[in-house]
Amino acid sequence: MKNWSVEARVGVFVFIILLSLAWLTLRISDRAAVGGTGYEISFNASSASGLKAKAPVELAGVSVGLVKEVELGENQQAKVVMELNDNVKLPADSKVILRTRGFLGETYVEIVPGQESDNLLKSNGTLQDATRTGDVNSLVSRFNEIADDVKEVSGNARSKAGSDPDAPVNQIIANLQEFTRAIKDVTVQNSQNIDKIATNLAVLSSDLKEMVQQNREDVRATLDQVASITGKIDRGEGTLGKLVNDETTVDKINDSLDGLNDTLGGFSRLQTELGFHTEYLGKSKDFKNYVSLALNPSPDKALLIDVSTDPDPNADYIERTVDVTAGGVSSTVSTNTATVDRNQLLFSAQLAKRFYDLQLRGGIIESTGGVGIDYVPGLYGLHFSAFDFSTRNNQKPHLKLLGDINLTKNLYLLGGLDDMLNPTQKTDWFVGAGFKFVDDDIKRFAAFGGGKSLTGK
Repeated sequence: MKNWSVEARVGVFVFIILLSLAWLTLRISDRAAVGGTGYEISFNASSASGLKAKAPVELAGVSVGLVKEVELGENQQAKVVMELNDNVKLPADSKVILRTRGFLGETYVEIVPGQESDNLLKSNGTLQDATRTGDVNSLVSRFNEIADDVKEVSGNARSKAGSDPDAPVNQIIANLQEFTRAIKDVTVQNSQNIDKIATNLAVLSSDLKEMVQQNREDVRATLDQVASITGKIDRGEGTLGKLVNDETTVDKINDSLDGLNDTLGGFSRLQTELGFHTEYLGKSKDFKNYVSLALNPSPDKALLIDVSTDPDPNADYIERTVDVTAGGVSSTVSTNTATVDRNQLLFSAQLAKRFYDLQLRGGIIESTGGVGIDYVPGLYGLHFSAFDFSTRNNQKPHLKLLGDINLTKNLYLLGGLDDMLNPTQKTDWFVGAGFKFVDDDIKRFAAFGGGKSLTGK
């Protein structure tokens, strides 16, 4: 009885082992990658060739599920249903690709994760099939198509050649034969000339060799002279040697170059201001216009150039002497004739020197000598000019007081009094406006028009 009990126990143990092996075999044969519960997703493919049920589903090379079934879906496309692990969370814009392991391996599904991490794919969701790669059947089919095309081309060429001399292939062969025959004829006919050319080349090379041998000493002497000259230069002998080796000479040349750079740099730093303004004269009810150009080689120095027209200029007096005879008595009569030229252009050219907010200037003002002073502390300025100092015919110096205020960088308003000492009329008042363009504005206009500014920049 005891022995039976031991045998029964052994039998039960062996039975348990067999059940375990059977269960493991079923698990391995199923290739189940889904542990526990999972969720289903599907996709439609134009071709699922080679894909079978229970094929693996991989993500980044890791098995995350299996193909549950492959069936024919809508629109004559294959519908593939997959079962994935619950712990695999996919963005809704993920895609699938059918791949093949090796050249003759099994077909499996690879998942390419999307970018919409906030929108995850839910159970029974649908993925998009991306372009299929690694399809061996498709490659073999393409190779067969290429082979058929090559076979058709070769057959057409063979059929077109045949025995017809006008066939394109036969014409090409005939042209090649004719071309080679023509080359042969040219070679045979000019064989003597070719021999002469070869002979001349041999003679020329012989002459060159003889020339080199005969002038070898002269070449060596020339090289020795060159070596001697370079040696003297290196030792500081001669003018060129001193120029190269004497530090004093080099310093003088450097100083001269620095001076030239400073001079050229001054011109390159030249600032330009171009402007125009008009003055409405209250007494004559007319306009006086000015075009001005200011050149500033430095912030405290300037050359001021103006061209203006004056509709109400001061009169120019011309004295004339006439001999008059009356009753046998002759006498001399002098007359002064006043002339006014309203179309005359008036020219101004002044040198200016700036001291902080104060600027002194002098030169030619409206075609006569004159001086002036300007006070420009900021956005506004006061300007006083005195010119035309002639005192003939009760004339007084021409005085002008002008004030301006800037509205913008380029626009300004002005007003003032003109010719306050003129005894022939009351003091004239004026108001006006103007604009000016500085160097940067001129550069922009020049660049827009494709030219250069006044400074050449």
